Amino acid sequence: MGCLPLYGTQRSPERETLGGEVYQVSQQLGRPLMDHQRQIADIALEIDPDTGEFAYSQIIVIGPRQVTGKTELILPILTHRCLGVGGALGPQRVVYMAQTVEAARQKWRDVHVPRLQTSAFRDYFSARLRTAAEAIMWSNGSIWFPSGAGQGATGSIGDTLDLGVIDEAWARKDHRMELGLLPTMMTRRNSQLWICSMIPGLSLRQPGEWPYLKQKLDMGRELVESDVRSGVAFFEFSAPRDSDPGDPATWRSCMPGLRDPDHPEAFHTAREEKILAAFRSLPLVDFCAEYLGWPPDGSITTKWKLIPREMWMSCFDPVSEINGRPAMAIEISEDRTRAYIGVAGTRDDGNWHIEVIEPGGQIAPITANVAWVEPRVLELVEQWKPVTVVIDPRRPANSLIPALRRRRIDVTTPNQNQIAGGCAQFLDATGASDTPSAERVFHLGQPELDDALAHAKKLDLGEGTFTIVRRGSSADLGAAYSVILAMLGYAQKGFKKFPAPDIFA
Repeated sequence: MGCLPLYGTQRSPERETLGGEVYQVSQQLGRPLMDHQRQIADIALEIDPDTGEFAYSQIIVIGPRQVTGKTELILPILTHRCLGVGGALGPQRVVYMAQTVEAARQKWRDVHVPRLQTSAFRDYFSARLRTAAEAIMWSNGSIWFPSGAGQGATGSIGDTLDLGVIDEAWARKDHRMELGLLPTMMTRRNSQLWICSMIPGLSLRQPGEWPYLKQKLDMGRELVESDVRSGVAFFEFSAPRDSDPGDPATWRSCMPGLRDPDHPEAFHTAREEKILAAFRSLPLVDFCAEYLGWPPDGSITTKWKLIPREMWMSCFDPVSEINGRPAMAIEISEDRTRAYIGVAGTRDDGNWHIEVIEPGGQIAPITANVAWVEPRVLELVEQWKPVTVVIDPRRPANSLIPALRRRRIDVTTPNQNQIAGGCAQFLDATGASDTPSAERVFHLGQPELDDALAHAKKLDLGEGTFTIVRRGSSADLGAAYSVILAMLGYAQKGFKKFPAPDIFA
């Protein structure tokens, strides 16, 4: 099992299980269970040898949206039940419930019925599609129908029920639905209630407004920690709270359906690029809730590894400025959609000043087009000359080197060892290294620079040297890299202070 739940009921190998039958059903449905789904099914359908019935009457599965594969697990569970649990039981009554009646009907109509109609079970049932009376009628007498909160506590369920599924449990404000279901299952052999959900973000629900799911979370974690193996089986796929939300390694730790780069041929429900797009577009608190399983309790922040966040914030000075001429550096992203001009120099007090310049001089470095870079650099060179422009010759900005040199602009192209020295110089100036320098570095609190450093880490190059790299494919270190290169160029070229010209000389 590649991706383990952070909290998960353990398998009791001495018990028999009908999980293998569910796996066979999933094969007939055209999508065999993934490893983590098969493990859940094996545990959920364990047989208690003392009673001869299922050891668990309630199964709770909580995990990130689209990558836990809850639907691909629930569909064969429902089908297996309607087949009479492998023929061991008589006709079964099952109900699927979502956050609303219409949502349940839509999933039933658009997913459940079409999948069954194209499966090996297509000749074993008929679908009744009449609105408000939808049902899948099985030849053995089983019935499977959608329901929801809008139909009251039990709605059209009737007196007895063998299997109930509460999907999107985050939308339940209380235990009313469960209280309506449990009495209908009390007298039925092997009856089970499955509860599935993600963690809702702030955009869906405010903190404290999802007590039903929160109670299930607290209860399930306590049962797992106590190694209770009866009554309730609990599975929560979420990332450790001290992990970096922007790192793909974090995503893979809690998203069993995410495509594995080492095994691209394996079945998956989502790709890393899709998660990256969600990470970039959603508010962090919503992304962390719905994709990492972190309740929106206000404590979600990116963990800084290169520089302690408090130390970097202590370097903030809103009135900091360079005395004299700076050095410049250009950094362009790999896909050439973002560009940065970093500047560095010294202040009146001898400390460092760094910032990132955007076209027009505004402090907002991310620009979706890099065509502005060369003309803007020429403007700044004319304003500050003499000045050096630093470009890493191994990075995309190297395309600007010939054009700048043709204009007789001093271009510094440091090698890897020199860049490693520049990284050390920067870290020393922040006070975050073991050998802090006397000259501190000050900045203007630019969000892009803060974000870059929040996602940066050291990469050891050997012999006590290191460079700075990003943590995860979602991080963009361009802002930080540009000011580090600018500091390196300033130190190499010696542009400390330039006295005003003597007009009487």
